[in-house]
Amino acid sequence: MTVEVAQLAEDLIRVGFFPPGRPPDYRSAAVAGEWEPLARLEPPGGVRFEVLEPAGAGIGDLLGPPLRVVMPRREGERFFGCGERTAGLEKTGSRQIFWNYDPPEGHTASLNNLYTSIPFVLSLAGGVCRGVFVDNPGRVEMDLAKADPGEVVYETATGNLVYYVFTGPTPAAVLERYTELTGRVGLPPLWALGNQQSRWGHVSADEVRSVADGFRSRGIPCDVLYLDIDYMDGFRVFTFDEERFPDPAAFIASLAEDGFRVVTIVDPGVKVDLEYPVYVEGRERGYYCRTFGDEEYRNVVWPGLCAFPDFTNPAAREWWGDNHAALLDLGVAGIWCDMNEPSLFVPAQSTMPADVVHPGGGEPRLHAQVHNLYGSGMAQATREGLARLRPDRRPFVISRAGFAGLQRHALQWTGDNSSWWEHLWMSLPQLQNLGLSGMAFCGVDCGGFFGDSNGELLARWTEAAVFQPFLRNHSQMGTVPQEPWAFGEPWESICRDMLLLRMRLLPYLYGAFEEASRTGAPVMRPLLFEWFEDEVTYTADDEFMLGDALLVAPITRPGIEHRHVYLPAGTWVHWWTGDVVAGPAHVLAHAPLGRPALYARANAAIPLWPERMHTGEPVDRLTLRVFAVPSADVVTRELYEDAGEGFGPSSRRSVTVDAEAVRVSAPVGAFAPAPRVVEVEVVRGGAAVVTEIGDGAAEITLR
Repeated sequence: MTVEVAQLAEDLIRVGFFPPGRPPDYRSAAVAGEWEPLARLEPPGGVRFEVLEPAGAGIGDLLGPPLRVVMPRREGERFFGCGERTAGLEKTGSRQIFWNYDPPEGHTASLNNLYTSIPFVLSLAGGVCRGVFVDNPGRVEMDLAKADPGEVVYETATGNLVYYVFTGPTPAAVLERYTELTGRVGLPPLWALGNQQSRWGHVSADEVRSVADGFRSRGIPCDVLYLDIDYMDGFRVFTFDEERFPDPAAFIASLAEDGFRVVTIVDPGVKVDLEYPVYVEGRERGYYCRTFGDEEYRNVVWPGLCAFPDFTNPAAREWWGDNHAALLDLGVAGIWCDMNEPSLFVPAQSTMPADVVHPGGGEPRLHAQVHNLYGSGMAQATREGLARLRPDRRPFVISRAGFAGLQRHALQWTGDNSSWWEHLWMSLPQLQNLGLSGMAFCGVDCGGFFGDSNGELLARWTEAAVFQPFLRNHSQMGTVPQEPWAFGEPWESICRDMLLLRMRLLPYLYGAFEEASRTGAPVMRPLLFEWFEDEVTYTADDEFMLGDALLVAPITRPGIEHRHVYLPAGTWVHWWTGDVVAGPAHVLAHAPLGRPALYARANAAIPLWPERMHTGEPVDRLTLRVFAVPSADVVTRELYEDAGEGFGPSSRRSVTVDAEAVRVSAPVGAFAPAPRVVEVEVVRGGAAVVTEIGDGAAEITLR
């Protein structure tokens, strides 16, 4: 066997472990850019490298033997991250499986792996953070001090084990380096941060138009409407059904006039149909996966018998991306990649067999070796296609499945959850762990997908979801409708008020995304991301930070309106009442419906826009809200602005608040917003004083 250790940066080490007879190979779809070693190192002491018995004759011989690395656990070390997971934030004492899987309806916290695999673990011990990323797109398992409390074990099933060690020492430093290695989220278009509505079961243009009218007539904000699989002609990708959507261009244009973008679902299965040009072209060019006997691999999904593109082939990815012109030419704004684990119907809840061949454009690999990459490859092909076809717009791509590095190509939606209170709770640590794994743009189906929601559940879920990076209400055909007005009052008004608050918070949220695009910092982050020396934050996983200045603690159980909230070190101000709390502190927060427990960091300027129905409406006012507390820390925050679309100029200005004054700098940068009122709103003791300042530098005395 071969073990190579290289220093790639001051805080980054790469270890390559290869079985006998296999030369070192560090090529990776997960890694962004080229990384040349700064120095060669000796294998680390105390680490065991083990070659295991192969799976058996046949395909096992081709894959090579499984490999295992055993590391000593640091004293008191606790583990987090691991990408899309169930259960709580902390993963200490667990065995994590990384193998993309479309789980059955109603999965619980006992299910380990889901749709996306990111074998990256972040750990804390003694206030020092470390990270480990196992770069293998086949099956990976991590034993995080479960079998032996003194050991951490990483295993691969396909015969290569390359891993990266990030030495921190803070969570922010680990995430910054990890997202430099695997790539960072691109700044999304502003409209992608607005409210979005979807349902499997809106089977005609008239039904979708009715939903759009429902939002506008009721004064409820919405930016995006989705078309699930029923818009297609016999579920053939890149087509529209001529009867149910007879004039898609006019339909999409009419929605655009009312401020709605349209996002369409696209699945990887291409219907086997010799009269269908997409299938025929892919077959003629050899772009589909093959059986081990070198026939076209086929299985059944929504269109019936299908072939599946080989996304390991760059030419196939380019072809797939270019096919999106059929949708973009009609006015479609973004693409939703689904079923891309890949999920297959025969047998039910299955995926491709291990011996399916990905020809790779000349570098064939077995599916067992690249399974977790399939979704990422589809997302990459889609994003690159959108970028070629519309180079002046920021691509908007959603993916259900993927591997580490997916954040470069798409946002992560967590798949088919259920309309359960338990799934509302589970979404909070789930999204926080995704954020700790580089996936800054993520979200869940608000209200739940499977099963019937109800008014209280939808209202409480909306209270949580408006503070999450991706906000979309989505549900299954055959369940009760769950649009914000579906359950009548008081639920409709509660949802409306929360969605209006989301619209007000968009400049703050947009700034958090800009930070993520530069540093990899999560948009929705666990408290331990900043207060990592405070071990109380390690288990406070039903509350979170949105950006650096808002702490959110949703209600996740029915029939209650009080909850425990842990406020870490610093000074916090209750958003609704103005009450000031000095942390660290445990408080019992009153959170009646429509007033979730929301705290602002004292002296942190929160930019707000007016209430609007969609992001296309003009912004005539920018408010910098400051919860001023003279005894609190001095806080400087940056306001980032650009056009919200495209790749044009931007500007930044700082807002510093201390005991004496609010000081706003002049903008730096070429972006010039439309004429508007700019004001500072100083909130003290529940009372607000508003001062107009204009778009230049200003200073407002607080004493």
